[in-house]
Amino acid sequence: MATFRDRSPATAPAAPVLWPIGSPREPNSPGRELPAVVGVADLRATNAAAILAAVRSADPHPRLSSLAEATKLSRPTVEAIVEELTECGLIEVAPAVSARGQRSPGRPARRFRFCPHAGFVVGVDVRARSVSACLADLDGRAVAVERRAVRADLGGAARARAVTDVVRRAIDGSGADARRVWAATVGTPGLVDRSNTRVRQADNLKGWAEADIVTTLGDTLGCPVAVENDANLAALGEQWRGVGGAADEMVFVLLGERLGAGVITGGRLLRGHRGAAGEIGFIRFPGSTSSQPGLEPLVPDAVAADAARRTGADIIRGAAEGDAGAVAAITSYGRRLAAGIAPVLLALDPALVVLGTSFFALPGLAPAAELLVTAAEEEAASLLVDLPQWRLSALGDEAVITGAVRFALSSVEEILRTRPTSLSLRGALGRT
Repeated sequence: MATFRDRSPATAPAAPVLWPIGSPREPNSPGRELPAVVGVADLRATNAAAILAAVRSADPHPRLSSLAEATKLSRPTVEAIVEELTECGLIEVAPAVSARGQRSPGRPARRFRFCPHAGFVVGVDVRARSVSACLADLDGRAVAVERRAVRADLGGAARARAVTDVVRRAIDGSGADARRVWAATVGTPGLVDRSNTRVRQADNLKGWAEADIVTTLGDTLGCPVAVENDANLAALGEQWRGVGGAADEMVFVLLGERLGAGVITGGRLLRGHRGAAGEIGFIRFPGSTSSQPGLEPLVPDAVAADAARRTGADIIRGAAEGDAGAVAAITSYGRRLAAGIAPVLLALDPALVVLGTSFFALPGLAPAAELLVTAAEEEAASLLVDLPQWRLSALGDEAVITGAVRFALSSVEEILRTRPTSLSLRGALGRT
């Protein structure tokens, strides 16, 4: 008999999403609750979702009898729905293998398995100097990844064209059917509206807020497209595939050309009233000599005379090698970071703070990363009531694009959990 457990790589609960295909319905007004009405079509969709979930969670691949037992449905009902799910491409008959690993003679009972390549999602990471796209299957596994360098001063329309070009290349290079791309999410710097349909502000990307990447990419793919802040997506990615899987309360701090944070509270992404939660780049950090808010770049202060001419990469490499001036710079940066975000941590009381950056991508730079995390943790210890754990991101430079895939996949999962047979080759999610 098949036993049922979660075989999907997405072990964390799907984060709720607020865009057209995944938004929760508005509750009825108090005193005006409506009785539930279940039509035949709704009941069949619910049964199909239950059978699909049973197929996905069973180990080994289940027979019809196992599915009937797991769902409490009659065998004829299970057979009919299995046939429908097979026609949709969501499940298939698994190869018959005997207990000894050899094909059995005769006609053994059919077993069924989920087809992760029945559909795909796209995650995009837009930065000032690059655009990356990942095509992933319904298990969240990367099928193809494409990257393209762009000019930092690229205009909004040209940047949108670069996004569609990179996405097309990822799809074409994978050999996947473009009509089976069911959802896409674009990660971007800046402020994003609550509906995940518009970039409100992106100061470091010229004309990007006016480019309407949601419509542009949606017209290209023929499926729903969402846009989300990069730090928010990095937090989702870290919760899904990184060090944050066990933390329901987490702050992910994205360190790069700009500073941002993604907040997970109660296991869910906190977006705020207008989607601007986590914009710690607007904090005026202690000790800053700049007239602008935010944490100054990773350069040493009050160290060697030639410090201003050293780049962040030089400092990190020097700190990893034990250079005293570079060690002081990294330590100062970590302490100023912790001091600046301490009020945020006091308000949120997270169990975990994750520092996400590509600064320490090379293995030999690990000592510098440890210096940064230790300095931030020690500074925070003198400022907070209860101390969170501080960790470096396990995903590094891939956190944003991983979160973009997760965000897109969560909306497809919502359809698979409720009405899977409504999915079709083109634009099914947008029509439900």
